Amino acid sequence: MHISFDEWKHRLYKAVEIFGKGQVNTGIVSGVELAKPNGFATEEEALKADFELAEELASHGVGLKHDVWNVVPNSIFFKQTTPSLDYYVKLTKGFYEIMQKYGISTEMDNYRKCSMHASINLDRI
Repeated sequence: MHISFDEWKHRLYKAVEIFGKGQVNTGIVSGVELAKPNGFATEEEALKADFELAEELASHGVGLKHDVWNVVPNSIFFKQTTPSLDYYVKLTKGFYEIMQKYGISTEMDNYRKCSMHASINLDRI
């Protein structure tokens, strides 16, 4: 079953009405938004779009996590270049700051020992 992007957001917001602010979490695969041929041309453009989405979701009480895009042999993205480490550092810090701005704890993420969820440890620093 396929649902639209707007329907996905609508369902997240309805879930917040049921479970409460900070009790609904969603994730994205970060970096894939730069995949050619349809992705953003620059990391800065991608970050801008990512932060706009994060602001919208967090303003509705939805937490946001990201996993690092891993280009795997034989996948449709094979031979693509993944974003820089600087991109992921900026994204992680930006998502964390947005979640803090809206009072959404990173403790909602149950993947506390997963290196793919870098923002979970920022509350401990």
